[in-house]
Amino acid sequence: MLYSIKTHGIGVMGTVINTFYKFLVKKLNIFNEFLYDEFIHNPLMQEQRFYKKNKQKLNNHYPYERAENVARQIKRLGNTKSGMSYLDKFRQLITHIGNALGYVRMIKSASLKDNSNLRKYLPQLINSVKFEEVAEELGIEGECMEAMKVFDMCIKNLFKQADDAGDYLRMIVKNFDGIASQENTKHLKLFYLTVPALCISYIEHLQKGQEKITSKNKNVDGFISDDGFPLGVAYMLKILGQTEKFSGLNWFESMFKKLQQDMDGAEEREKKYAEEVNNMNMTYEDQKLDSEMSKRRIKNLNREYEMLHFCFSASSILFKEI
Repeated sequence: MLYSIKTHGIGVMGTVINTFYKFLVKKLNIFNEFLYDEFIHNPLMQEQRFYKKNKQKLNNHYPYERAENVARQIKRLGNTKSGMSYLDKFRQLITHIGNALGYVRMIKSASLKDNSNLRKYLPQLINSVKFEEVAEELGIEGECMEAMKVFDMCIKNLFKQADDAGDYLRMIVKNFDGIASQENTKHLKLFYLTVPALCISYIEHLQKGQEKITSKNKNVDGFISDDGFPLGVAYMLKILGQTEKFSGLNWFESMFKKLQQDMDGAEEREKKYAEEVNNMNMTYEDQKLDSEMSKRRIKNLNREYEMLHFCFSASSILFKEI
């Protein structure tokens, strides 16, 4: 990206950002249509009423079972032509938005790097000096005066490049901020309730991709991470003004608590198997192997949810001060 900017100039960034806006508008229209569907909206309304009613009993922790139930209901609606469930397709849509935002951040980093490479040869004082004014005082005219004007413009653009590069994410947030407050987009206010179900879908998708890498057969479509999803979720929560509402669900804390309970249950079953080995039809080694596989699966899930939590927290920091 840095060499592309060096080759084509900083003017290419404007074209890239305009293309990104068109892409984002298209994705947001699909996003809007998905949440407008009554088969999606009605279960979310039920979840909102449930959580408001039982918030104190649940100790402000949205239960995993409810998220799993929402995911199951959406998957029952059928599949797309490509064979994906509508929940997976929605997750993929948000991942595309996050990946596009990551591309914009990459452009920002390349622009700042290019700018710093050029500015390191210039003293800061030169930004406060107008060579055109100096030339007028010295009585310089003609082509020399035009050269002074062009030089002033180049210096101005050079220092402005750094400010523009740092403002890309701010513009992307501000231009779409508050879209859920419009009369015809009130259904978007329930998006934060889809995030737990989307996280479950994301972890399942991630594990399938990792399994394909280690598969003895062809590892086609295998991958180890898909960080566009947490960035896309953080961005959508920000422009919809639902970051605090999602934080109020304490979803990740609830998930970690559930996984710890599963781990405790697996260890307790292992101890029970050891005590009752003489009364079991299976050998203790078989039961121990089964217990170890269960604990390994829970540890893998816990690690993936931790990574998702870290990525989401890091992504949220990008938009925190905007």
